[in-house]
Amino acid sequence: MYKTTKLSTENKKNPMNDNKKSETPIFQRMVDIGTIKEFSITEIRYLRVTNIASILGAIFMVIWMIIAILLTNASIIYGSNGFMGLMFLLVLLFNGKGWRVLASMWLNISSYIGVLLFLYLLGYSSGVAVIYFLIIIMPYMTFPRKARKSAHGISLLACLTLIVTVLLQSKINAHYDILDPYLLQVVNISITGFISLTLVWSLSVMIDRSEESLMAEQKKSDDLLHNILPANIIKDLKESGKTIPKRHKNVTILFTDFEGFTELVASIPAITLVNELNDIFGRFDEIMEETEVEKIETIGDAYMAACGLEEKVTNHAVKCIRAAQKMLTFLEERNKSHEIIWRMRVGIHSGTIVAGVVGKKKFAYDLFGDTINTASRIESAGEADKINISSSTYELVKNDFACLSRGKIFAKGKGELDMYFVK
Repeated sequence: MYKTTKLSTENKKNPMNDNKKSETPIFQRMVDIGTIKEFSITEIRYLRVTNIASILGAIFMVIWMIIAILLTNASIIYGSNGFMGLMFLLVLLFNGKGWRVLASMWLNISSYIGVLLFLYLLGYSSGVAVIYFLIIIMPYMTFPRKARKSAHGISLLACLTLIVTVLLQSKINAHYDILDPYLLQVVNISITGFISLTLVWSLSVMIDRSEESLMAEQKKSDDLLHNILPANIIKDLKESGKTIPKRHKNVTILFTDFEGFTELVASIPAITLVNELNDIFGRFDEIMEETEVEKIETIGDAYMAACGLEEKVTNHAVKCIRAAQKMLTFLEERNKSHEIIWRMRVGIHSGTIVAGVVGKKKFAYDLFGDTINTASRIESAGEADKINISSSTYELVKNDFACLSRGKIFAKGKGELDMYFVK
């Protein structure tokens, strides 16, 4: 009750909502009566079918009222049709108030009482009993899931009543035998068939739209996962709900950070810093995708990526160097048109690592092993605007890139290591 009222108030206050409503066809607006954003796709589907069924029931009664007025003077016949038409329209009011179970109950009970009423007035030969078939299936198309027991009850009641009606058909005579039974059968059976077709078709369309919506949401979820985790990890999580840490023997790690970052942080507003890093790292992410290198994480100004986590990749070191070259080229061009000048060190090292997901919530994919530490030290021992690589990486790329030997360079915690600058 509260949520429905709140939404209606917001719609009144928002001119944009009024404009959207005015552009929506009146039938669609009637079908959507009572829908609120908190409803699930399934609940909205049940509600819309309920509204469609109530509209079709009212139309059915109006058609019969017109026929009765034209062909007979019996006011009880067309009066009953008019009364039942109003009963069906009350369903829209109940849904509009947020009374979902009452609306579905009212629709099905009204249909049930309507059949009994017209069996009494027009007799079994009128063909009105065929509507029971519709009442048997309609509860499962209209009741919300929380009222499934009510749907079972009404469907069973309609089924039993149909059986009794057929068994006692010879005793169910018309109390107002003023219309041709053939005409009654043609109209009742035809309109019931049309209503059944319309409900099934509407439900089919809604299911198709729901599936398309679910597929779109699934794609968004998958895309988000692929932005966080590698494809093989996602596959493991989907299939078993867990991942086993995996050892990779031939992987190249790319590390970068910015020279003078600490001083820069103290000299510019935090929001400016975040915007700058977002712009730069956003382009770095695109470069990783272009060069088929896997971004692992960012910590402050540090950017870490890896290549070789997929078994089929053999030129992982070459791809990391090409990614690093593109990163430096991007920064060089960017510095020409921006006030803040960014100078970046790049360190690349190749070796064995262990990869896996850490934690049970807010999954974090990470790499472990001495190779990671060495790559970080290679980056720290480098120079701004240059790509510093280890001897293991050099052996993998010496036939692809010209490199300048730096000799042995001291690295904290590692001692002296052979390092090379990529020209």
